Order: sequence, then C-alpha cells, then structure tokens
Amino acid sequence: METAEADLAAHIANVNRRRAAREDIQADTLMTDREGRLSGVRLLNLSEDGFMAVTDMDQCEREPIRIDMPMVGWIRADIVWVLGERIGAQFREALTPMHMRAIVAEFSR
Repeated sequence: METAEADLAAHIANVNRRRAAREDIQADTLMTDREGRLSGVRLLNLSEDGFMAVTDMDQCEREPIRIDMPMVGWIRADIVWVLGERIGAQFREALTPMHMRAIVAEFSR
C-alpha cells in the first residue's frame, strides 16, 4: 500500500508542477528526437517547467527530446502528451525566471 500512496503523491506533485503559470508566445525553433532527427516547431505557450508546441514530426508520450529554446540554447525535455500536431513537454531542468521573462518579453503574442 505504501508504494501506491507514494506513486499517487508523486503524480499529484507532477501535475501541480505542470500547472505553473503559462505565457502565450509564438516562436519558431528546432527540436531533435532521441534519434537526432531535426524538426521545426512553433512554441505556443511556455512556463518555467515546460511548453506546448506544434510540430509536423510524429512524437510519442514520454519521448526524450532536445529543443533549441530561444535566448537559452539547446535544453532537454520529455514529451508529456501528444494531440495531433500539438505536443506538451516538460523540461528536465526548469527555465530560470530570468530566461522565462526574456523569452516572454521577446515572443509574446
């Protein structure tokens, strides 16, 4: 029973992390999948913990990726959900508040 409770607590913490304040942006950039295939993506919203984007490359949930985050450079993330051409991903290391503010200031819709 302890394992189920720990799993539930971890899931709730993860959901709360993804609920971080999101900012609508519009920025075109690049992403690579685990095999190194390069794809164009359009970032649609951003939080310190992750992003939503549109891409024409087929993706799978839990797939590791790297994204060339504007004003930051290449960073690692994991796809959390896929809905058609839209994906949601969580950064492995959160953006700093300074990076978040700079990206939003530059690419707000």
